Amino acid sequence: MNLKVSGIVLRVRPSGDNDRLCTILTDTHGVINAYARGARSMKNKNSTATAQFVYGNFELYRRREYYIIDESQYEDLFTGLRDDIIRLSVAQYLCQLAMELIPDEQPAGEYLKLMRAALYYLSENTRPALLVKAAAEMRIMSMSGYMPDLVMCAECGAYEHDVMYFIPRTGQIKCGDCGVGEDGFCLKLGRGAMTAMRHSIYASQKKLFAFSINEQSLRQFSKASEAFVIAKLEKSLTTLEFLRTML
Repeated sequence: MNLKVSGIVLRVRPSGDNDRLCTILTDTHGVINAYARGARSMKNKNSTATAQFVYGNFELYRRREYYIIDESQYEDLFTGLRDDIIRLSVAQYLCQLAMELIPDEQPAGEYLKLMRAALYYLSENTRPALLVKAAAEMRIMSMSGYMPDLVMCAECGAYEHDVMYFIPRTGQIKCGDCGVGEDGFCLKLGRGAMTAMRHSIYASQKKLFAFSINEQSLRQFSKASEAFVIAKLEKSLTTLEFLRTML
């Protein structure tokens, strides 16, 4: 029996003479690998829908440890991603992060909604690329069991302060009065960055990217979110390192 899924193509690799091996984030089966036979030919029926970043509907059948794409139909191509190297690089990074964190063969509908929204805002250029990056980073980490504790200072319980210190290793915050003590590496956050951090993990999915922030606060937010990813994954992803060379 064929399997019908909706999904986003996270990565595409060449296979054989003219095939593609697609890594797809699906609504019902998490991240899967699927071959698209002949899809590197522009005349192939599955060529368009199996390109990287495309959101579409796929009909698959299982062949040993891999799926084979029998039919596909695209819904969103996100063509605007290729208009700007920064937005394209953020999209590639978020796809790699998704492959690191999202489980195989398990329902992943909420992850798919998150990634589709992130790619939409990057493609349409209606939100700053760093805002989309940081908000998506914090949300996907939180959804994957790495939610930080940003409610209050870990020492005195203060909710607000002109300065908060974020500790990536523990995911905790401490206020400017308490300082970080012996907690090690930390990042200084102003009120704007702190508000953005909290919004990114506590707001509803629908409102995740619906906020604005000044440039200084956005830089703080972005640095804190990627430091948190690196601390929890215990490594830096290649796409993030490439992105950093342009920021």
